Amino acid sequence: MSRPSWMRAFLAGAAGLALPWLGCTDTLSPDEPFSLEFEELPSPSIVSGDTLRDLEGNAVPLRAIVYNFRGEPLEETDVSFVLIDTTGAITLDPATGHVVATGSRRGTVRVVASAGNLQSAPLAFQIVPPPSAVARSGTIDTLRYSFSNPSLNTSVPLEVKVTWDSASAGVPAYVVQFRLEETSDTVVARLVDDASRRSPLDPSGASSIDTTESTGTRAGIAGRRIRLTPNASLGTPVDSIVVFADVRRHGEHISGSPVRLVLPVKPRTLTNP
Repeated sequence: MSRPSWMRAFLAGAAGLALPWLGCTDTLSPDEPFSLEFEELPSPSIVSGDTLRDLEGNAVPLRAIVYNFRGEPLEETDVSFVLIDTTGAITLDPATGHVVATGSRRGTVRVVASAGNLQSAPLAFQIVPPPSAVARSGTIDTLRYSFSNPSLNTSVPLEVKVTWDSASAGVPAYVVQFRLEETSDTVVARLVDDASRRSPLDPSGASSIDTTESTGTRAGIAGRRIRLTPNASLGTPVDSIVVFADVRRHGEHISGSPVRLVLPVKPRTLTNP
């Protein structure tokens, strides 16, 4: 499963240092720029013919933060942006950071941020086709969970595929948001990635973000696993966990979204381990 990022979380920038030696900081002013980094992107891709957008569909610019040698942000420092891309696939307002994917070109483009003598490492993102539909991908096996062995309590991936044409070609690097329908008091369910990690942006476990894979036969596929923490002292166990996968464009659900994914669950017993 591709991971940012997002989440796979997605921090794509890197710091650029103005001086070669940290030991020289005693000669610097707190008002002097020392490092520069991009803010986290709301998405690792831009739809062709569109601009960079957040999950609600709002157009957002690229942003970068300048720090002094103490690691404090310098709010008043001017930052500009420069395209490394030479294909003409995107246009960029260097002052505001708004980018637009012009025409129907695809692929990866790169941008750098600069402030005075500082320059960031390149920030890369993909230009992708407009998503038109989403549906469940693959099968979902029953999770037979254990009260005594937590290592048995993580499901197979619950996956969807985001497509853009009649041939069901996958849309790469597109954001999918997964959310639990509800949490039972008898089985606590959490959304986790392939390494059984909960999103650091999602302390409740109620929702999580993945981005679709970019290459091969799995292009366009995103997913999340379910990890259970059953409580044997409370009531009758539930028989399924329901997850919804939301895929939006311009803030509106595309065809098939939200996708309802049902994970059957059963407790392991001595007679049925």
